[in-house]
Amino acid sequence: MSIYCPSCKSTHVITRDLGRKVGGTTGVVAGTVTGTAGALGGAKAGAIIGSIGGPVGASIGSIAGAIWGGLVGGTAGGIAGAKLGEELDSKVLINYECKHCGHRFRI
Repeated sequence: MSIYCPSCKSTHVITRDLGRKVGGTTGVVAGTVTGTAGALGGAKAGAIIGSIGGPVGASIGSIAGAIWGGLVGGTAGGIAGAKLGEELDSKVLINYECKHCGHRFRI
């Protein structure tokens, strides 16, 4: 389906995706913070699992557990934020812009 500018009828229309970008970025930051806070549990679990390898294994296991918690939280938050942003783009924000005349519009 081609999208036409309602002002000049040009087909040079792009999506701005501002909601998706902001939502995704906000979700990554919030998810990483939450994941890092929850990483304390991951660090403890990693230390317990790593303790099989002695003190070095416990240290490496706790660091890996903390990093894993931050990565998982950031990824989950980013995906959730991007999905919410897509909904905002399609239903609330003026998401389309004509590159020919600069008119912004929503479908």
